[in-house]
Amino acid sequence: MKINKKIGFCLLLSVFCFLSFAFCLLPANASSVFNPNFIISDEEMQDADTMSKYDIQKFLDVKASYLRTYKTTDIDGRTKTASEIIHNAAQTYQINPKYVLVTLQKEQSLITAQNPTQKQLDWAAGYAVCDSCSMDDPNIQKYKGFAKQVDNTAGIIRWYYENTDHPVVKQVNTPIKIDSQTITPQSWATAFLYTYTPHLHGNENFNTIWNDWFSQTFPNGTILKAVGKDDYWLIQDGKRKKFKNLTALLTRTTPQMAVVVPEEQLASFSIGAEIGLPNYSILKQGTKYYLIDNYTIRPFESYGIVKKLGYNPQEIIEVSTGDIEGYEMGTAITAQNTSPSGKVVYIKEIGQYYLLKDDVLRPFISKTVVEASYSDLPLEKHTKSILSDYTIDRTPVNFKNGTLLRAEGSIFVMEDGKRRRISDDKTFLALGYKKSNIVEANALTALLIPRGEPVYLPSALEGNNIHLLNADQKIEDLFDTSLPTYLVADYDTDLILAGKNIDEQRPIASLTKILTALGAMELNFQQNRFTVYDSKKHGAYGNYLKLVDGEKIRNIDLFNIMLTASINNTARMVADSTGYSEKSFVEKINELLADWRLEKTKMEEPTGLSEKNVSTAREVLAFFTKALADDVIKQGMSYSEYEFNELYDKNNFKKHEFTSSNKLAIPGYANQNYKVLASKTGYIDESGAHLAMLIESISDNKKYIVITMGDKNWTNRFDIPHQLATWTANKEYLDLNLAAN
Repeated sequence: MKINKKIGFCLLLSVFCFLSFAFCLLPANASSVFNPNFIISDEEMQDADTMSKYDIQKFLDVKASYLRTYKTTDIDGRTKTASEIIHNAAQTYQINPKYVLVTLQKEQSLITAQNPTQKQLDWAAGYAVCDSCSMDDPNIQKYKGFAKQVDNTAGIIRWYYENTDHPVVKQVNTPIKIDSQTITPQSWATAFLYTYTPHLHGNENFNTIWNDWFSQTFPNGTILKAVGKDDYWLIQDGKRKKFKNLTALLTRTTPQMAVVVPEEQLASFSIGAEIGLPNYSILKQGTKYYLIDNYTIRPFESYGIVKKLGYNPQEIIEVSTGDIEGYEMGTAITAQNTSPSGKVVYIKEIGQYYLLKDDVLRPFISKTVVEASYSDLPLEKHTKSILSDYTIDRTPVNFKNGTLLRAEGSIFVMEDGKRRRISDDKTFLALGYKKSNIVEANALTALLIPRGEPVYLPSALEGNNIHLLNADQKIEDLFDTSLPTYLVADYDTDLILAGKNIDEQRPIASLTKILTALGAMELNFQQNRFTVYDSKKHGAYGNYLKLVDGEKIRNIDLFNIMLTASINNTARMVADSTGYSEKSFVEKINELLADWRLEKTKMEEPTGLSEKNVSTAREVLAFFTKALADDVIKQGMSYSEYEFNELYDKNNFKKHEFTSSNKLAIPGYANQNYKVLASKTGYIDESGAHLAMLIESISDNKKYIVITMGDKNWTNRFDIPHQLATWTANKEYLDLNLAAN
């Protein structure tokens, strides 16, 4: 086939410019907008394998749900965990366990409730409780109980599917009146949700919770890694596929492209088939030969073609059927294929790059696409005569999925040939993206790529990497103080309102114990178990508990007294309670800090006594805020006094009573316009006195974080923090900010 390729490509540009312009004119609809006619699909509702029993348990764990430790009698009479009950119901009725989790939250807030009432548990899914019904109605008592509620909420959906012609079941594609509004359900699942809850508000809540927890936030092709974990996962069509080994990852992408997210976010994806074979590897399974082509597997028509293409027999990998399960089957490689793996062809006369694969030439949108997405392929230079040697496919080659682009003043992420706009810097950072991975695209390149749906930020990730948001912000020093460092931030918006030397690294003393608490919660801290004191492992300066070897203390008491009274040996005991050696515990914390992108924060040991425990005020704000988001840690930092008894005492010092190491948190201190909601102190000679506080203004209940560092005046170490907190609660920073501007 011979045509004027220069003219053809210009025509191609014109066509794509027009198409891109048309796409730009289309309205962008946020995925979070409630569409009452379509809430979820029937495929989603009936995907019973979307979460394993382990996934459900992990989801409850990371939500710090009361249900994570809740056990009760299931419908078979056996005592089971909540996750087992949910999983069993989902499997029995082949209904998505995510539906059950969302319903439990929608009806009784059971996923996030810390101390639910028995009534909440007994009527967990609101099953059989109509608007005018009483929960005490004798006719519905047979449905009472957590397990019965879970079983029935899944069972009724299956019954709806099997009885769609029953008059009680609302119909698909048939208008219905819901709260005086006409709704036309576009899926049976949507119709069933209105049958179960015949109100708009309730189903809007369902939609909000579902999208917040389970919608695919990250586009296809994104590489995810959970905070503190070593595994890498490919996100594809709502599933996460684990790279089984580093070779499988490195032959497709680089670890630098990975997006680090909280484990909860990763667990929201169901697990797909593992990716265990290197890209472009040749496989032999029985008498058949295959090529791994990215995430597909392509059969060779015969072994003769393998030899013809020059593959080394010693590089052929013998595999079993199980090794290649889960790979999508691609097109067969025949005798006519000369480049099944692909190569980049550059034609200098027309200044154009092409992808040559399977004897088909396709033009790249631009050189930038080659450099960003296809740099692993060999590059060959040819004259334009090559265009007559192969079939020409005018479909342009685009950036690969997951590529970050900057164009037209915005940042986009590629998914399935479209660019999805990332709405703002907060969304970009909270989703774990890195600016170093952004590819700069010119206006013409951007014009040739149609727009997809914008990427929005789920509430579960709003605080993720928030400390990076203000990295380029000019911080005004508005508070007159001799302290070397202070910082004031708005707790609700994370905006830094004032500060001084906030990026100067310094020893953080017992603020380290906040990191110890965060690490413990990430590393299987069992708060209801106990730890036995061992002076060789746990001994530290200041044994104010007068502990002797062999004494036993509940882990939650160790945890709370570590945060309330800042006792050093309790920090070592908390670290030990996770099952890690202290050295391994510290290594894990430093891995977490790297994943949290706290580059100037390092832990040397868990107590804070070492001057090698370091951070900055900005990064203290980041991990203090992260700690406040954990209810257990926040509670531990909120006590003005704490008392407990040892489980096993050997020296007649069984009962212990302590007041907070923060004088400002003790009732009776002259805090006239603020109250301390949570705090942590720190002091060693090398650092001076530190204090991190969450305070609330008494006048308007507005919350602030106040951090002071480096006070060398031990005796009066609370004077300046008190003055700063008072200044903040009085909003004096506002007047000074106005004056500065």
